[in-house]
Amino acid sequence: MHARNNICLVLIPIVCIALLAVGCTTNPATHKSQLVFSTEKEIAIGTEAAPEFEKQFGGEVANENLQAYVRSVGAKVSAKNVVEVEWPYEYTVLNSDIPNAFALPGGKIYITAGLMRAMTNERQLGGVLGHETGHVVARHSMDQIQQQMIAGGLASIVGYAIGGDVGAVAEMATKVATKMATLKYSRDDEFEADQLGIRYMARAGYNPWGMVELLQVLESLSGSKGGAFTEMMQTHPLTANRIADAEEIIRSGNEYKKYSADAPDQHAEKFMKMRALLPPPAAEE
Repeated sequence: MHARNNICLVLIPIVCIALLAVGCTTNPATHKSQLVFSTEKEIAIGTEAAPEFEKQFGGEVANENLQAYVRSVGAKVSAKNVVEVEWPYEYTVLNSDIPNAFALPGGKIYITAGLMRAMTNERQLGGVLGHETGHVVARHSMDQIQQQMIAGGLASIVGYAIGGDVGAVAEMATKVATKMATLKYSRDDEFEADQLGIRYMARAGYNPWGMVELLQVLESLSGSKGGAFTEMMQTHPLTANRIADAEEIIRSGNEYKKYSADAPDQHAEKFMKMRALLPPPAAEE
């Protein structure tokens, strides 16, 4: 009996410390209450996971002009006066023919060469990067990671929350990296990221109808890319309602009234020049 009481006396304060270390906050972008780790820990997870994750998708495209261009578009949709939550956002093009885009916890955002090849203008790129920025701001991937940690047992989440060492962070990040490519966002997460992406691209000066164009591009890929598109849908399920939902958001938002779906993208020519810097698909090399 005494031994059992002693165990309880040890566990109770540890659990309390863990809950305090994790914490609960209201996300200023979504107005939802979330359990969160410290900003430093979320950034550490993304940073440590990035090398293995990038390796899975062919590494960075070796063209600094192209990378700088994508970073410049990303900087617009994640500027301080655009997003509600500041992270050290980084945008990178990966050398994979699979059309996809990803966001790691802490602000590392990726788009593949395969998806860039499918797009035709800069506002579509702004839509992709705005959408992924929305996932980071809403902490969608971190929410899923936390759910996996909790499912894995109290000991792991307590140990990490109260300040595991760098080795523990690296070990967790490696596990995250191997699973991030197959984490599937819910329909609600996708809708929320679309909504935030529209908000951010418009605040950055992009025509929000670019998000609708992007979703139409993704829909068109479903009949031409086969397994590659199927792989993309594992992480970003495209429902028939997403296009209609995006259109409704734009039509009903007073801040979007000035934009026309038929207006040309003034940056389309620049985008196409940058797109031409991509390496050819593997099958065409």
